[in-house]
Amino acid sequence: MHIESDSGGTGPAVPSTAKMTGSIAAFGAAAAAGKVSIDPESAESMASKIDAIAERAVKRLDKFRFLQQDVRLGSSPVALTMAEQDRVTAAGTPTSARENLVLYIQALKDLAAAIRASARDTQQRDTDNATELTNTGEHLT
Repeated sequence: MHIESDSGGTGPAVPSTAKMTGSIAAFGAAAAAGKVSIDPESAESMASKIDAIAERAVKRLDKFRFLQQDVRLGSSPVALTMAEQDRVTAAGTPTSARENLVLYIQALKDLAAAIRASARDTQQRDTDNATELTNTGEHLT
């Protein structure tokens, strides 16, 4: 696989999920702009592996149903606060573990789609180049 560089830098440090989704978005943009060259067979192999990772991650979403329940740690104000913090950390806010898993799954799906799209684009460019070379060769003879 080859990705043309636009010599652009990266932005400021961000949480790892945002950094990953930003990198995938950059790859998708490069693929859409025709700056990614990838062998179709390799692309499908990579995309299939990424799909499998996404499927395993989707199965983990079920685990958050358990974590969204109130965990009774006691009746004191401290115990109630701790139980609420545990629930909110697991699920329920934009920075919770569940929301990050959802973002991770979507990023994996986007990456697999970008890989497949870049392979189709590479294959089309190869076909177009072969046709152009054939036509040029015919004009020279």
